[in-house]
Amino acid sequence: MKKQTYIPTFSLNERNQSGLEIKKIEKVDSVRLAQMSAHRDDHYILFFQEQGFSKMMVDFQELSATGAALLTVLPGQVHYGISVENIDGWFVALDATLINENFRPVFNDIYTDPTPILLNEEEAAVIRSGVQLLFHIDSNKGTGNIYTNMLMGAIDAYVGLVTTQYHRRKPLLQQANLRIHSITRQFRSLLMVNFRTMKSPSAYATELNLSPSYLNESVKQVTGSPVSYWIHQEILLEAKRMLFYTENTVKEIAHGLGYQDHTYFIRLFSKSEGIPPLQFRQKYRD
Repeated sequence: MKKQTYIPTFSLNERNQSGLEIKKIEKVDSVRLAQMSAHRDDHYILFFQEQGFSKMMVDFQELSATGAALLTVLPGQVHYGISVENIDGWFVALDATLINENFRPVFNDIYTDPTPILLNEEEAAVIRSGVQLLFHIDSNKGTGNIYTNMLMGAIDAYVGLVTTQYHRRKPLLQQANLRIHSITRQFRSLLMVNFRTMKSPSAYATELNLSPSYLNESVKQVTGSPVSYWIHQEILLEAKRMLFYTENTVKEIAHGLGYQDHTYFIRLFSKSEGIPPLQFRQKYRD
């Protein structure tokens, strides 16, 4: 058997140059679901489940929903389906460039807590109307500025409806100082791209043209944890992904995460998780 050295990443642009893919989901069976192995995407996925039962794994969190529900998977999150029963709903994939910046803070919150949002009948009806409008406009493709503006408006409307549900159930901290929220969003966006090469809080502060202390105070005030904590969390999450889903050695994983001294990486992992990397692999694969 060929050694798996990476986690597959699916690109939306390879399937659809428009940056939008929308499909009606009807009675997906478990056999078909089982054919999809763990992977990540370079785009956002917004699932709207109208009825049925679903269970999936997203970055080591087992998530399930019965009835009408929303589940969002963000770029880079490793996920796969576990089981489904009598599913009907909608699948919407969106390139990151199509996500209005006003909605990004809510999605950043979802990154650490992807728990599905359960919907009542009225809420489900509103979401249904939004996704059906988006599907109708996308299906009747036109040309020119009028069509483009209509499509972008429908995307904004649907994403807005989805994020509103998350915001209602998991409201962001309401504080007078909006600047610290902006700084925190910028830091976390930068972190997701650069955690393999940028390991120190001062490196992120320099990139954001801030003092390390101000960056740390801002991030801690918004999230409850300092910059160093989030750097380590991003590194450790990727390490756990590679340990579980690939056959790479600990040394190879450490080097891939930017640690030339793999023994230091082992100490860092062990201190955080309470067990060394190989023991983590054995424990969660058994």
